[in-house]
Amino acid sequence: MMSFEQVIDIFGDYLALDTEMEVCKSRYGYIRVEFHGTGELPGYCSGMVCRTPKELFDLLLSDYESYLEIQRTKGRRDVTEEDKNEIAALCQSRLEKWEKGNAR
Repeated sequence: MMSFEQVIDIFGDYLALDTEMEVCKSRYGYIRVEFHGTGELPGYCSGMVCRTPKELFDLLLSDYESYLEIQRTKGRRDVTEEDKNEIAALCQSRLEKWEKGNAR
C-alpha cells in the first residue's frame, strides 16, 4: 500500500508550481490547504483532512486537473476536447504511478 509520502512525491512537481496549494502533516493524517488571494498574506484559506493516502491522492488529482485546465485556458475560454485529452493524459500518468505503487 502506498504511503502519504509517496503520494506527495507523485504530485511534487505540481505542488512546487501551484503556489496556492500546500500539503501539511498533522496528527489526523495530511491536510491539503488551499490559499486564496495574492501577495505574501493570502486573504483566506481552506483545508481538507485526508485520513488515508487514497483520499490525499484523489484530492490532489482533482486539484491537479483543475490547475491544468486553468493553465491551458488562462481562465479566458472554455476547455476544448483537445485540452481535455491532454489533461487526461497527464492525469493518467499519475494514476499509473498510484497503481504501480499499490501493486507491490
